[in-house]
Amino acid sequence: MAHIIFSDDRNPAGEQAYEIAWDFLVRTGAICDEFEACVFLAHRISMMVEEGQTNRIRMANRAISEYQHHVDERDDLIRSGGRRAGRH
Repeated sequence: MAHIIFSDDRNPAGEQAYEIAWDFLVRTGAICDEFEACVFLAHRISMMVEEGQTNRIRMANRAISEYQHHVDERDDLIRSGGRRAGRH
């Protein structure tokens, strides 16, 4: 797997959070599409930096959780043939 780099000059904790989240997701085998994961994590962590977050562990954990939720929802949508739960 290629290593995709994220950098945010506004807050070094953002870059560290990205690295922590990326490494965790790679180690657990959660990344199927590297580009999608890169964009997702970079976007979420950038939003947290804009919100004023500075704790790299908190940002990494939140990004990991949101990515896992995103993947679960996407997979559920695919399995249901494009129908959202509760809709017919």
